[in-house]
Amino acid sequence: MRKISITKKIIQSFTLGLCLIALVSAISCNNNEDEMQPMPVNQVSERIEHLVLFKFKPSVTVQQRQEVVNRFMALGNSLKDGKPYLKVEYGIQNSKVAAKGNYDVGFRVVFNSIADRDYYVGKIDGQPTPAAFDPMHDAFKNFVGPLLDVDDPATGGVLVFDFKSNEKGSGSVPETGYRLDHWTLFRFKPNVTPAQRQEVIDGFLALKNNCKKNGSPYITFVEYGYQNSKEGADRGYEVGFRISFASEADRDYFEGKPFQTAPGTFDPAHDAYRAFAEKFLDTDPDITKGVMVYDYEVKRQ
Repeated sequence: MRKISITKKIIQSFTLGLCLIALVSAISCNNNEDEMQPMPVNQVSERIEHLVLFKFKPSVTVQQRQEVVNRFMALGNSLKDGKPYLKVEYGIQNSKVAAKGNYDVGFRVVFNSIADRDYYVGKIDGQPTPAAFDPMHDAFKNFVGPLLDVDDPATGGVLVFDFKSNEKGSGSVPETGYRLDHWTLFRFKPNVTPAQRQEVIDGFLALKNNCKKNGSPYITFVEYGYQNSKEGADRGYEVGFRISFASEADRDYFEGKPFQTAPGTFDPAHDAYRAFAEKFLDTDPDITKGVMVYDYEVKRQ
């Protein structure tokens, strides 16, 4: 009886071992299949960047400005088909350059598709009302309109610049913690060729690797895209870039001249690029006609 009992236990252990080996193999095979299977094209989301800059009327109070910020940030709770569909950040202009324009506050809205952006934008003056639109954003537009300095010829009270990013992911690098975003919008001279435009774009994107501080790259993120807003408030800018910095000191080193001119205090790679790109930009008679820069320390919801 003892021999039979021992033999039975050996068989049970052996059988259990085989089952475990089979289970591990099955899991391994499934994991390998998942890794090898490409994501279907229809599941790859695009990212639409939506920059909004406001210039308030001189009579608008501090309290009213804060209410605009609060209400705009609350749009992050907007729903489409019962689900959140956008992300909102904001910041106060802190650029030092002459091309910074005259806007008071800026917002970055991120969408996962053009359809989401169009639902958000909703009603546009002079166009048929869409079948579906975001009522929360529509109410905000009615609220903020009377507060904007639409008679200012330089700003029109608002600038809207949308583009489909060349980058994937959220575009929020880092996703949490400190981040300073640096937006640059370009308008080219009328005679600039497509090849020259692409050269300007490629040169800007190359700054991520070419720009170094203390021997190391310091730009955490760079993206670009061509203007595709439907709202008619792009002020003529054609292509936009967004750079993220980990500190204001890094941004200042990037901007450099004429604020920081001593050797080692400015980025020679960016300085050289700026001299190259300016030849193709429509800066006459005012630099802000061809370049718009908006910098801010990112504030999240």
